[in-house]
Amino acid sequence: MAILSEAYAYDTFKDRVMSTLWFVEEILDFARENAESIRDLVREADASVVGMELATRATFERSPSEVEILMGEVAEERHPQTGEIILRRQEVSKPVLMHEFGTFSPTEVEVAPAFYYILPEAESAIERLRAHGVETGMAPVGEIQVEHFIVDSATIADRSFQGRNERVVFGAWQSITRALPPGTIAVSVDQPLGRLAFTLLEPRSDDGFANWAILDDQIDEGRYPVMRAH
Repeated sequence: MAILSEAYAYDTFKDRVMSTLWFVEEILDFARENAESIRDLVREADASVVGMELATRATFERSPSEVEILMGEVAEERHPQTGEIILRRQEVSKPVLMHEFGTFSPTEVEVAPAFYYILPEAESAIERLRAHGVETGMAPVGEIQVEHFIVDSATIADRSFQGRNERVVFGAWQSITRALPPGTIAVSVDQPLGRLAFTLLEPRSDDGFANWAILDDQIDEGRYPVMRAH
């Protein structure tokens, strides 16, 4: 479980520190009061997802009814160092009814396989997978039945985001029988981080290695260096 805290950029340094402190204290109080349900959620997330339909792409989902959102007010000031106009938040809270977009709805799904096989040429993906804590092993010797993804086209974002030009690949999975090259890494999806492995390794995932341009060299050649087996 992870919680993102972002203080308002144009608050004073003191206000940013204090608002972050209060937020953390509220989170800790909430976690203490809801400890058992949080433990249940973590156990559910760690359970095996093999054979389950999971989302590869999603969109924001609008709340069924309007909810009360606290809106603030700002005043224009000049930045003391740069002279640029900044928006200083005022001590005003105004409740406004509006639809909330706080959850996601899947637009594409795939069935989680039993294994992924990462070819040795995708070293950057292997390193990052292990850095995330996903357990890996070695692929079996000899011919096995696998699916490989045939890339037929791709789009690349014009603007970079966090230093990467995100990529969307298109194509289809195709079943083949073949021997995997020496050094191929096996990733069992039947592990606590199996859901994460699915998200990182599925080619159409909107938050996977392909999306984050980690596999550009292989994709540019029309190959996706990750196979899977159900």
